Amino acid sequence: MVMIICQPTTWSIGTTNLFHHSCMIYLLLMTSYLLCANSFSLTFPKVHQLKTNADEPIILSLPDILSTDETSRMITAIESSAQNDDLVSTNSYQEDIFSRDKWEEEEIILKDIIRPLLDEQLIPWEYAEKLGIDQDAALRVFVYAVTKYQEKLSEDEIILGANIIQRRQAIERWKSEDGQAIMQLSLDNNGSESEQVDWDSISLGKRYELPPIILKELEELVPRLLKGSWITRDATLVKYSEGDSQVAHVDPCDATLLICLKSCDNGGDTCFPLLEQPLRLENREGSGILFFSSNKIKGDSSGNTLSLHHGGKVAKGEKVVVQLMLDLDDNNDEKMSATGTWLDVLCESTLDKHL
Repeated sequence: MVMIICQPTTWSIGTTNLFHHSCMIYLLLMTSYLLCANSFSLTFPKVHQLKTNADEPIILSLPDILSTDETSRMITAIESSAQNDDLVSTNSYQEDIFSRDKWEEEEIILKDIIRPLLDEQLIPWEYAEKLGIDQDAALRVFVYAVTKYQEKLSEDEIILGANIIQRRQAIERWKSEDGQAIMQLSLDNNGSESEQVDWDSISLGKRYELPPIILKELEELVPRLLKGSWITRDATLVKYSEGDSQVAHVDPCDATLLICLKSCDNGGDTCFPLLEQPLRLENREGSGILFFSSNKIKGDSSGNTLSLHHGGKVAKGEKVVVQLMLDLDDNNDEKMSATGTWLDVLCESTLDKHL
């Protein structure tokens, strides 16, 4: 792996079989982050000195990828946009997957969808009698309605119900043995499995779409770091308040550029718990992390499970981060082979100066 030299906190992992759960990992939540507002001139990024270990993913530390002035101006622009209600929440993530309020909101939606069928007495009593008693009764009635009376439901109603099913299936995957083992990594309990997961208390922060003008400026960093043609798969701003965290996940992309715009007073580290030497990286204002989550460079379409990471709980203050999810263009001139490594796509200037 290419690892930053930063003397990270090392902690043991209680669940030793997590390396064998890659299939489950990809069924769980995916993440990303970014920001908004005016045009900014970006500085050339610095990169920490690296060491290599071919068995693990490449992770680069990018201290001061943004200057203090650039970071401050971006945060000011974000705060101004928030005050003017100009930040647009993204619908690309199930960030409210554990929200009790979301569950109650879904119950209202489902009952509104099935009410006409109940009024027409088209729903069998064994289904209808459990409404208000069984928390999944409304969803079961909806599934029955789709099966028997699809022509009585609108396309929008079917889509709404399907999204609810998808979210609740995701919850069940998290609550499986594999899901709970992965969630334990996000509890900041130093790998101990003694702490029970309080599903109702999990809060994952707020995500917003990145305005194109800011995306354009930040994308100028990419060719300074990486050779070849890269496609931005996702660009998002995420704001973490006290108590917010991000669950362990593998990004569904080739490379991720994560930049911190505002660091919290305590907590909020970015952690890679499955590495031979687990990393816990402090998010400092203006700093960035570049890491690779796939094996595409080797001609393999699979993801790299060892790139699994999570955001530690914000204990005090607020954290604001930006993320670009990047995919190597399939028409890229960069050669891919079984012996390839993502080091091959790093710009020579970066390698010459820091390896």
